[in-house]
Amino acid sequence: MSVHTFVATGDSIISRRVSNRTDKAFLDLVELIQGADSAFTNLEIVTPREPWVPFSEYGGLHLGSPAFILDELDWMGFNLYCAANNHSVDFTYQGLVDTMAELDDRGLAYAGAGMSLGEARSPAYLDTPVGRVGLLACASTFSTSAQASASRPDMGGRPGISPMRYVTHYELDAERLAAIKEIDETLGTDVVTRKMRDWLRDDAPDAYKFVNLNFKEGDSVGVRTQPREDDLEDIAHWIAEAKRRSDLVVATIHAHEGQNGDLNTQDIADFIVPMAHRWIDAGADVFVGHGPHTLRGVEIYKGKPIFYSLGNFFFTIATLHRYGSEVYEQHKLPPTATPADVYESLAYDEDGNYKGMEGDPQFWRTVVPVCRFEGRKLLSVDLHPVDLGYDLPPTQRGIPTLSNHEEGAIILENVQQLSEPFGTGIRIESEGDRVVGRVRID
Repeated sequence: MSVHTFVATGDSIISRRVSNRTDKAFLDLVELIQGADSAFTNLEIVTPREPWVPFSEYGGLHLGSPAFILDELDWMGFNLYCAANNHSVDFTYQGLVDTMAELDDRGLAYAGAGMSLGEARSPAYLDTPVGRVGLLACASTFSTSAQASASRPDMGGRPGISPMRYVTHYELDAERLAAIKEIDETLGTDVVTRKMRDWLRDDAPDAYKFVNLNFKEGDSVGVRTQPREDDLEDIAHWIAEAKRRSDLVVATIHAHEGQNGDLNTQDIADFIVPMAHRWIDAGADVFVGHGPHTLRGVEIYKGKPIFYSLGNFFFTIATLHRYGSEVYEQHKLPPTATPADVYESLAYDEDGNYKGMEGDPQFWRTVVPVCRFEGRKLLSVDLHPVDLGYDLPPTQRGIPTLSNHEEGAIILENVQQLSEPFGTGIRIESEGDRVVGRVRID
């Protein structure tokens, strides 16, 4: 039986050409990707055709780029794409439809978006010399307007993404919950809530709803999340379908969510782990997470690899082409401001130092896992550390290269720590002037 090599990366926010680069650390990474039978990335940028129409709801910035970026990713060896994320409709539904058309024109396999919910839920298939790959993609982080809708006999569906929604409740002790109820009754908002519950779907009927939040009494205090059962099982249904029609199944989600309602952290929201397990049980051979722009842990579950987040892969936001007016207003910039002003507003503090993601090295470090399968049996997982150029000038940052020995060891030691709660062992070994992480799979 032939061995299938699968490579995965996290978020590709790519805004410029890279195929003209000559630096060895980049070209060695390209060679790694091109050497795989199947290679996945999250396309976290759309390629709208003219005229670009920015949407009023967007994922922090309008992420759009000319369609040549797809040629760059194709040249690098990527042949599997996630099209579901919180930037999918940054340029309205038409921008997403344009992006799908550009992917279709190039014969690139993508999943997670479609002209209706049925299309967005459906697997994409990639035929390789060593077998057929099925790809399922969805997002838990998105604006409500991004969701695809189902077609009906009397009404067509809406273009959009495949949603994986979750339910949040706030767990309090009896005394604090009683105080919430008293405030609710004093304000009179409890009456409004009861009226709304009479005619709207209620995702948490056993919770006490206050200001549209779900509260429950519990032994501990905290923010709890759980996957919405209908989305969970609908996607599991399509994973099972893909297993019947392909030799290897990849399930992927764009999920920024962390603990206590926080975003973009290395902590994993409660709903994500049981969701990943459910989809492996349904037939996925590998689970790839992305979204929080930082690494999260690795788990081997029932002999299948789970990468809870692979962080950033391309992060060239300093050279994005243009934004809608709302972005300038968000940063309190005048009408004469330019895209460079937007970047400097989000990247630098008043003293000229990097801030936020721009100033945190963890957002500029990632790994590229190389998984080898014989049939559906996992043979090995190697983690190759990658550096996105944290110390480089803005115009050169955000392009991935294989890390040197010192930087690579730092990255892999972080992944070791993040993976310990899952009982995952990762051995760091030298390979020439670089290092690689060998994941224990037994």
